[in-house]
Amino acid sequence: MPNTGVEEEYYRLRHFSITGKGVINRGDSLKSRRSRSNNSVASSNSSNEHLTAPPVTQSTRNSATHSLASSRESSTSNPGNGPYRVLMMGGPAVGKSSLVSQFMTSEYLHAYDTSIDDDSGEKSVSVLLSGEESELIFIDHPYAEMTPDDCLACYDPHGYCVIYSASDRESFNVAEHILQVLWTNQNIAQKAVILVANKADLARSRLISADEGKAMATAYDCKFIETSVGINHNVDELLVGLLSQIRLKLENPEKSRDMFRKRSIRKSKRRACSPLSGACLSGNANVNTPLGPMANVISDVSTPPGSAHSSPRKYRGSRTSTSLKVKGLLGRVWARDSKSKSCENLHVL
Repeated sequence: MPNTGVEEEYYRLRHFSITGKGVINRGDSLKSRRSRSNNSVASSNSSNEHLTAPPVTQSTRNSATHSLASSRESSTSNPGNGPYRVLMMGGPAVGKSSLVSQFMTSEYLHAYDTSIDDDSGEKSVSVLLSGEESELIFIDHPYAEMTPDDCLACYDPHGYCVIYSASDRESFNVAEHILQVLWTNQNIAQKAVILVANKADLARSRLISADEGKAMATAYDCKFIETSVGINHNVDELLVGLLSQIRLKLENPEKSRDMFRKRSIRKSKRRACSPLSGACLSGNANVNTPLGPMANVISDVSTPPGSAHSSPRKYRGSRTSTSLKVKGLLGRVWARDSKSKSCENLHVL
């Protein structure tokens, strides 16, 4: 930086645009903090403090609680700029810290460097999108230090990034549990929620297909994307998608709640406790019993729409109903395809 004789602080500004071809990275630039408005000075100083990524202590958690309150006031008075807080959630070793580190810069980072896992806490990045500059603060705690349930109890962010590894079935179960908690607390109706399948480049060790991830995202009315920090795949798209979803939720709160309410009514007629539980409201089903891992419900999700388990009883085994079954199957496939496309579009509600 040029030596002007005046000590001045700069921050990194990432510039993106959304075109018909997708998200375009326009590069990063250094910007003087003096150019920011007075409303964002506090959040800028907070951003500068976390560049060193200090270890998370009790005092750090207390300061995070105080900064959360100031973030709410700032976002209310200036919703276009934020700062917006995003809670990174998921099981151990799914790549939360690696994703956050790559969010900070357009330069490629070595995603498999294990030292990145120790670089947790809170980090902030400024993004220029659609002519508006916003600050995103990512809250990332190691799984051993704070479980997803602890994070949900401690924070009330603007958005949630729920991450699992495409090569780890247990992390997929943890992600399902998180989505269930968000669903029952109606956080999905009011906050931006994106389900992320990370490590998509590990094709040989993949255990969870993209369709399975889409099915879970569709069932919980949240967005879905597959990423890979290892090859820097869809990382920029996820960053821009998080900001887009947060802005949309804040700009259209009534529309978001109405859409969630209508979908909930439709799903409550077929399922109890969880969108993926498959439990009926009748019989001995306990609506108040929380779901465990997805091991018991994967079979329900993967059951073909036209199978004996999903078809109406009066049509089972009836040869005369073949045309009706085929017509219903095609209708469900088309509807599911439409919902899957919707869950992948991170720039619309």
